[in-house]
This record gives sequence, structure tokens and C-alpha cells, in this order.
Amino acid sequence: MRVLFKLLNKHSDLNLTLIDQAIVSGVNFLTGLLLARFLGLEAFGVFTMLWMVVMFVNSIQMAAISAPMMTIGVKYESQKERDEYYSGVIAQQGVFSLITFVAILVGVKLTAHFKPELNIENLALPLALAAFFFQNQDFMRRYFFCHEKTSLVLISDVISYLGQLAFILIMSAFFELSLVGVLWVIALTSAAAVVLLLSKVNIVAISLKTLLNSIQRNVHFSKWLIASALMQWTSGNYFIITAGVLLGPIAVGALKAAQNIVGVTHILFQALDNIVPIKASQALINSKSDLTAYLKKVALIGGVFVGMLCLVIGMFSSQIMSLIYGAQYADYGLVLSAYSAIYMVIFLCLPLRAGLRALEVTKPIFYAYIVMSVFSLLTAASLIVKWELIGALLGILITQLLMLVILWLAFVMPKHKEKENINA
Repeated sequence: MRVLFKLLNKHSDLNLTLIDQAIVSGVNFLTGLLLARFLGLEAFGVFTMLWMVVMFVNSIQMAAISAPMMTIGVKYESQKERDEYYSGVIAQQGVFSLITFVAILVGVKLTAHFKPELNIENLALPLALAAFFFQNQDFMRRYFFCHEKTSLVLISDVISYLGQLAFILIMSAFFELSLVGVLWVIALTSAAAVVLLLSKVNIVAISLKTLLNSIQRNVHFSKWLIASALMQWTSGNYFIITAGVLLGPIAVGALKAAQNIVGVTHILFQALDNIVPIKASQALINSKSDLTAYLKKVALIGGVFVGMLCLVIGMFSSQIMSLIYGAQYADYGLVLSAYSAIYMVIFLCLPLRAGLRALEVTKPIFYAYIVMSVFSLLTAASLIVKWELIGALLGILITQLLMLVILWLAFVMPKHKEKENINA
């Protein structure tokens, strides 16, 4: 028992991170079920489309600001340099979030003007505020991951995500749940979490030169990640979209249902995504061999866990589909088995991506997405016409294997040199 407590204490940050990610992923899953049930199909469809705008903005913010912050910040040797860099990044986030707030507000109002039949004019302000506070809460939680203050992140996510779920449950129980109400709930709970975290931030006065240096460092790091994020949105769901066009909504339902089950691994994936880039950069301070050793450890330990989970899901796929969704889904067990293999490959890409970010060699990630996009565009229709759902799954698997091979080749290239820190 003493050994167990020592182990838990030794890895307390990882344990809290896993708990935190379980809350975030669990609430997202339950919120989706509640909204689909109580908003009605049409309103839920509108919410899904609008929320895709928020997630798109968040993906750009992550690539441009949060990802470089999580890799670069820990490399500065002095506390003064780190504080100045983080303060510069906070300023960048403030400007970015204000720009996106205005863009969404104006964009929705213009859409409502030219498409009045959509009836979305009253959603402009709550959606813009939800996007503003949602992305700032996400940025602040990653800021505190960098400072190894995981308990603060956990408290913030409890307020934001569990608060969101609680309010939606109350509204659905005592009032008629509306799309406007849901967006206001997301905005207000995210805002409460931002206020909490902002009060704990260490912001120092910086010169214009220091600010410009932090922007230059982030732009150098993130230019290919931003392009990659844009590429993800054009290729990530292409096989699923094509399956819907060629095979109908039942096919998409089966794919999404299976993906949701294996998506339980997102708890681990996203938890590691908050830790591995930071630890990888710290390992690189010593040498690339230390970085390689750390990434091998992550791949081995995480791979065993994910592999066992995916193996169990794959072996009992029909029973799991039937248990969760009903007997009519039992015939789609093969889809779930295929997704288990796909997610194993997705996991193996995680440490390689973190290693390339630590080396500040992000161009190969963009190249990988280009290859994936070209492959998807050229083969999706023919694969699905020939093999239907199996063709779609085969295409998705091949795209992830292409990503894995390209990232591995890029990481082991002997010509890559460790990047020197740029002093502020």
C-alpha cells in the first residue's frame, strides 16, 4: 500500500491531468447527448455547425499561440526571461481573441442578413462571447500546465465544464432548452473559469522589443503548424463526408458511433498532449538522445495501455456496439474493430509530433497533412464505391499510417540539429 501511495504521489501531476481530461472529455460527451436530445434535431444541427466555427478558431489559436508557448517557454534559462516571454504570449492571445470575437460577431450578423431564413441573428453575440471565453479558458489552462500548476487547471475545468453541464441539466429539467441559452451557459461558465485563472497569472511589464521577439519566436515555430491546422480541416473528415454522400446517413452514423466509443482514448491522448511537449523540450535541453529516450518511454508505456484497450474493444466490438447503441448496431462491430487499429496508429504519432515540436522542426507535420489530403482527395470516392464502409475505414487507416511514416522519417533524420534558444 505504501508503494502505491508513493507511486501516486510521484506522478501526481499526471494523475491530476488524467482526472482533468476525464472531466473535460466526459462532459463534452454528455453535453452532446443532452443537446441532441433536448434541442431537437434541427436546432442541434445549427449548434453543431456554429460550434464548428468555434473549434476552427480554437485550432488556429492552439497552433499559433498555445503550442509554441508549451514548447518554447520552458527553454528559457532565467525566470525573468520566462516571465517576459509568457507575458508577451498573453498579450498575443488577448489580441487574437478580440479579433476573433469581432470576426464571429460580424460574420454571424452578415450571414443572418443575407440568409434570414436561418434565423440566427440573435445568436451572434452569445456565440462570439462563447468563442472568446472558451478559447481564453483553453489558453489559460495550458499556460498553467506550463507552470506545472495542474490543480489550478483542474479547478478551472470543474467550474467551466461541470458548471456548463449542471446549468444545461437544470435548464432542460425546468425550462425549455434553447440554442441561445446553451451558448450563454458556455460563455458564462468559461468566463468564470477565466476570471479565476487570470487572478493567478504572473504578468510582468515588457518592452516593445521583448514583445516583438516573442511574436517572432512564435511565428517561426508555428507557421507550419497553422498551415497544418488548416489542412486538417480540409482533409480530416473527408472519408466520412464522402461516405455520407455515396452511402447515405446510416454509413456516417455507423462510423461516428464506432469513433465515439474508441474516442475514450482521447482522455489519455489529450492529457499527454498537455504534458509530453513540455517534458520533451526539457529533455532536449540536455541532448537529443535524452529526448529520444523520453519519447521511446512515452511510446512504450502509452502504447501498451492503448494497445490493450483497443485490443479488448476490437475483440468484443459487436457486443460493445449492441450494448451501448442497441441490437441494430451489432452488425457494425467490424467498423469498431477497424477504428481500434486506427487509433493505435494515431497514438504512435503523438510522441513523434511532440519530438519534432521540441526540435522546432514543424514543417514535416505540414507536409504529412498535404500527403494525407492528396491521398484522401484522390482515393476516397473509388475506395468507398468499391468496398463501401470497409473502403472508408481502409482509407482512414492509410492516411494515419502515412502520417506516422513521415513523422518518423523526419525525426530520425541525422541532419536535424537542436535549435538554439533565441534570447528575448
